Amino acid sequence: MMGKNVLIQMILTIFSSIVGFASLSLSARFFGPFILGHLSYVLSITGLIFAFSDLGFSKAQIYFTSRYNSASKTLATFLGLKIILLLLTSIIVLGFAWLTPNQFKGVFLIILTYELLSRFSDGILVTFEGLQQSLPQNLVRFVSKLLRLIAVIILSYQLSNVLGFSLTYLVEALGLFILSLWLIRKLFTFNYSRSLAKKYLKYSLPFFAIIPMAYLQTNSLTILLKSFHSATEVGYYSAAFNLAGFLKILYATIMVFFFPKISSLFQKKDFASIQGYTNLALKYLLIIFTPIFMLAFLLRAEIVPLILGPDFMAAIPVFSWLLFGMLILMLVNPYDYILYATNQHHSLVKVNLASLILTLGLSVLLISSTGLNLGAKGAALVSLIIWVFNGCFSLYLVKKRLKLSFYSKLPNFLIPAIGLIIINHLIVSLFSPSLMIKLVLSFSTTLIYLIYLLIFKLIKLNDIKYFINLLKIK
Repeated sequence: MMGKNVLIQMILTIFSSIVGFASLSLSARFFGPFILGHLSYVLSITGLIFAFSDLGFSKAQIYFTSRYNSASKTLATFLGLKIILLLLTSIIVLGFAWLTPNQFKGVFLIILTYELLSRFSDGILVTFEGLQQSLPQNLVRFVSKLLRLIAVIILSYQLSNVLGFSLTYLVEALGLFILSLWLIRKLFTFNYSRSLAKKYLKYSLPFFAIIPMAYLQTNSLTILLKSFHSATEVGYYSAAFNLAGFLKILYATIMVFFFPKISSLFQKKDFASIQGYTNLALKYLLIIFTPIFMLAFLLRAEIVPLILGPDFMAAIPVFSWLLFGMLILMLVNPYDYILYATNQHHSLVKVNLASLILTLGLSVLLISSTGLNLGAKGAALVSLIIWVFNGCFSLYLVKKRLKLSFYSKLPNFLIPAIGLIIINHLIVSLFSPSLMIKLVLSFSTTLIYLIYLLIFKLIKLNDIKYFINLLKIK
């Protein structure tokens, strides 16, 4: 059964996703691919630099706040460390902004302020995660996203350029900052502790390489795409990535139910139960999201222009490849959780380094003019290949370190889905049906898949009852 904190987190995450979805749709329609790509490039540069503003200290804050069951004992020490790192990274960003062409400077300063305020606020909000209080942090994030949505609507009419679009992020950060300060007005005390700071440093050491490398891998792809192509190509990739990414947010929300149980089973060294529970988690993800992935792929040519606007027609194949990538991430997601729940995440340093090298090599091959020159499609392919590589390595680590195997019934779920998609694609290609017939055909294909799951008992009544029981509040 699920506690109130998990329920609150799930509900507010869904609402925040809806608001974020609306912001993405309106931003794409009002500002267009060039402006979206331009700002995505700036955000990638600042995000890459500000990766060094955390270095795992947020995870340490969650751990020690939970351990002491007190924010007043930890908050001043943590924010002291956080401010030092934020100031150092801000100096680097200012230096970079100074060296860029004049038209970038104003945007860089706005995004710098956005990064400073939002990352400082995040430092405050993770404290409530350590206190196991879901409502304050998730409500603040939701309100901040709502403020950005309002800013997108207003500024798109008054200032529909890259400056106006960057200001929408600043509005969100200001809301996050003010509300976060209001939350800690009774919790904060000036009691910086050097001994506690040393404990933070020791706890965070394994993340010193993991976090910057993960940011470098993610943001370097956007930077390389902009180096080889126009901002418009970056806009196609960024918008398609964010659109497909909403599925990742949803299935990560489902995993919230399973992560605490996996951690508790590891404390008991009950690996057989971890194996069974992980298989169960993946089974639920497959049952819930395989039909959604099928519909999204079958109707990709309609979804992209409907949500992002007609200017993003070129993003359809990008969205297609990223959908495959998000499916791969979903399949590996429970096993990534195992690595973190069982404190095996330090092993990911090597894979992050290998992924970074692979990203650089593949970008030159698939994106650059000296290679295949695929632009945004090439960036999507690079992401897909990297996710497959990371996923295989995570599965290898789980097998090697914990002696756990991958879900053996996975082909029973995926092969029929792939077969139905191919049949649907052939029918659409041969007969070129109208939009209405294509909609009926796509939903019918998904319905046939669900019937298949029921007939072959891949969905059982007990599975449904158990999941309903998970949703109940303690």
